[in-house]
Amino acid sequence: MANISVIGAGSWGIALAKLLFKNGHEITVWSILEEEIKMLQVNHEHKTKLPGVILPREMKFTTDLRKAVEDKDLLVLAVPSPFVRSTAKALSPMVRENQIIVNVAKGIEEESLLTMSEVISQEIPTAQVVVLSGPSHAEEVGRGIPTTIVIGAKEKRMAEFIQNIFMSDVFRVYISPDICGIELGAALKNVVALAAGIADGLGYGDNTKAALITRGIAEIT
Repeated sequence: MANISVIGAGSWGIALAKLLFKNGHEITVWSILEEEIKMLQVNHEHKTKLPGVILPREMKFTTDLRKAVEDKDLLVLAVPSPFVRSTAKALSPMVRENQIIVNVAKGIEEESLLTMSEVISQEIPTAQVVVLSGPSHAEEVGRGIPTTIVIGAKEKRMAEFIQNIFMSDVFRVYISPDICGIELGAALKNVVALAAGIADGLGYGDNTKAALITRGIAEIT
């Protein structure tokens, strides 16, 4: 069993927190929003971001960042990509050397064009940063619908360690050394997804969407 904090109480953070708790780990969820933490403590459900997904009563919730970070085997950084740098900066003084941080945010920083793992490494250079990403919706992970995902890490040993933490009967985890490819694919596929949504809105069919996705994959590559 690992002692894990999920930094960020959005839909993805909450879904992963529930998954990790069901895997037998001790879970603390942090949010900067006091009203969000109060809602989770009282209702054991994120009624706006993940309605219907009931969380175990043993799960801990806090707004105290230091309490969330201290003595943790693993930090899962699950804040939206625009807040990754500011959150990493706030974490930096509290994070111990070689602390494992699993980034699950998708995106590229607008001004620097850095990936999220690069942003975290810049702010917390002593941390071991790995990436978790893949074709998934938070609400389905929260409901236990079968999902595949990939862990990106520089060292195979580290990737396998994180793989064992997250793997379950319904959450299949693969490993890869290609951190950059994972992060770029995760961010750029959103452009293709927006185009596919626009095609739907214009009344086009499956052929058009298939063409967009197929050519989109080629362009991403």
